[in-house]
Amino acid sequence: MKYKGFHRMICILLSAALVFTSLAGCEKKGTSESPSGAGGDDSGGRAMGRYMEEELSLPAEFSSIYDMKKLEDGSIRIAGCSEDRESVWETKDVGISWEKVYDFPEELQDDVRDTAVSSGGRVACVYDEGADADMKEIFYLMEPDGAFGRIPFELPQAEELYVNLVRQILFVGNDRLLICDDQGIFYLVNVADGSVVRTFEFGNSENMYVAFAMGKMLLFQSISEVLLYDSETGEQQSPGEAMQNGLTESGMIRAADTLDAGESIYYVTEQGMYHYRFGGSVVEQLIDGELNSLGSFSVDVGSLLMLEERNLLAAKSDGNEEAGSKAGILKFAYSEDTPAKPDKELKVYSLYEDNSIRQAVGGFQKEHADVYVHYEAALSGEDGMTVSDALKTLTTEIMAGKGPDVLVLDGMPIETYAEKGILRDLSSVIEENKEEYFEDVRNAYRNKEELCAVPTRFLIPMVQAGSAYYVPGEDFDTFTKRVGALENMEPEEVISRFWYSSSAAWKKEDKTLDESKVQEFFEGLKRAYGDSPEGAEEKEDSALPGTDIMQGDFRLLAGTWKISAGLFGANPDYKFLLAVTEHLDGGDFGCMPGQAEHVFVPSVTVGISSKGSQPEAAEQFVKYLFSGEMQKISQGSGLPVQKEAFRSTIDGHQYEGNTSWVDLEEGIRFELAPRTEEEIQRLMGLAESLKTPALQDEVIKEAVLEQGEKVLGGETDPKEAAAAVAQKVNLYLAE
Repeated sequence: MKYKGFHRMICILLSAALVFTSLAGCEKKGTSESPSGAGGDDSGGRAMGRYMEEELSLPAEFSSIYDMKKLEDGSIRIAGCSEDRESVWETKDVGISWEKVYDFPEELQDDVRDTAVSSGGRVACVYDEGADADMKEIFYLMEPDGAFGRIPFELPQAEELYVNLVRQILFVGNDRLLICDDQGIFYLVNVADGSVVRTFEFGNSENMYVAFAMGKMLLFQSISEVLLYDSETGEQQSPGEAMQNGLTESGMIRAADTLDAGESIYYVTEQGMYHYRFGGSVVEQLIDGELNSLGSFSVDVGSLLMLEERNLLAAKSDGNEEAGSKAGILKFAYSEDTPAKPDKELKVYSLYEDNSIRQAVGGFQKEHADVYVHYEAALSGEDGMTVSDALKTLTTEIMAGKGPDVLVLDGMPIETYAEKGILRDLSSVIEENKEEYFEDVRNAYRNKEELCAVPTRFLIPMVQAGSAYYVPGEDFDTFTKRVGALENMEPEEVISRFWYSSSAAWKKEDKTLDESKVQEFFEGLKRAYGDSPEGAEEKEDSALPGTDIMQGDFRLLAGTWKISAGLFGANPDYKFLLAVTEHLDGGDFGCMPGQAEHVFVPSVTVGISSKGSQPEAAEQFVKYLFSGEMQKISQGSGLPVQKEAFRSTIDGHQYEGNTSWVDLEEGIRFELAPRTEEEIQRLMGLAESLKTPALQDEVIKEAVLEQGEKVLGGETDPKEAAAAVAQKVNLYLAE
């Protein structure tokens, strides 16, 4: 197994950093994207000057780039893993040509936890020796010519820890190494003799810090503070209030470098790249992450290398397995002749934050330097805004000509928008290569000759159980006659899962809600749920949040649930679905029984506003969402509608030649291996059979959930609940 200690630390901090950033608000600093003293405007008054991005050509496909440094002679040295070999490479012409300096010694080709490169060309790495409680961290030093030896330093073992491991290592100069352990203690170590120069401790290990070296200065950051120390004297310095406030707004540092021995810092966050002179009053944003890969959801920057103020490199890794080479080096060069902000602004809007759209924004913007994509997710969960409030505001802005160009329509009343003329016909936008896609899914919202919206992904409502509780192909009435089949599930989870397979059958021709159908829905689920006198929500083993079928599978294996019902596609782990089936008595999986048939859940459904200001850019963006590049990228939003990408998602090709087994505590064992053609075709065939889009309207869903929970909890009966839903929803539909 290959490790990346820096990324290990960043991954640990990531969730905390996101909370930290969201609390802070993430508002941009009011600065231009230009180096100090640069920039200007053209004759039309536009601000000019922007860093332009390109990706360097690497000599091989790298799965990881551990560290990157500029040497004294101007050459650039990287340490990474390419073609399953840990190695060191060098370029003297900023990536035009590369030369392999050496491979790591054979004894260091496995179980390397972390690696660091010095400005003198030295490489240090941490090696895991032994296993379990006997595991020890061994430190090695490789000289610029590849000669290597052991650094005579050992981490002290902490009594409260099972084993004390390394979180992060980095060079401070050419002769010292900063090492952080699992207790959160930093040791500044002489690599020559392993002696500890000094230690840095910042309280308990739960408040974790990550360190960065800029010349002789050391910067430590946690989710709540920034600390600055002189590595030579050990004295604490003041980073300045401006930097503390700036990081509160921009989020956790990913990578940092300096050009002046540590008097100032250049650093990258999810919001872009910044420059700050310690003690100063202004943090300057040089690069806006929304205009390039720095702000991409899946891209993690592990190393920043300042060539000069106007040129820099960033070593990145990509969290998407299908994104090609997982690691690479981005080059940013300042262009005085490029507008600071692109000429066109494309507005993209969704109710909820969508990672796949966030990823698409970065990729599209990289290919269209003349377009600035502004992505807005209306519901943050922090301001009290409801779905109904958001939709009313959206409609008002659209009708006033101030609304978005591209709408991500998940949770919105698509048919209503189409009838009001808000959505443009997309027939000409996606008419190419129809045979390459699941056309019934793509045509989910075709009305006569017009196509008002298109799902870019989809999910499949499924049930998985032993034969005593489920038989593939059975209808809703047959399934729900098994009294108690749904017991022990939380009422909200029952309603939210079976909503998908039934809601499409509830609309009448006059567009009102069919009250009798809703009543039948409640009656069936109440019958299958049973009395559950103890109250499911009070059970320790109650359902996990969400509607992913895999979450229910763990309850099914543990014997808590009799059936697992949910959506397949957010985490399309087909091998796990098959493995669970083998452990059930006569078990199988298939489409979720419901009042509608052959149902799928449209996801990341997009439409183009008929009143938008950038129709051509909007069409280009929608087309980009259907490209092979974007279809193969998975961010948890569902299965691709492109057949080739769908197959690639489920076929397990990544395990070709690297088969292994995984054992879970529930007693299930499954193989990480390519799927058989029969298994692939079964799921492809199931996808081909899907014809009916589930109802996508959050206002209706909220009303059904509210009343459905009362029915299953015994607070009201199905008839009264259905009447309450119909009254509320029909009033909403009439607006």
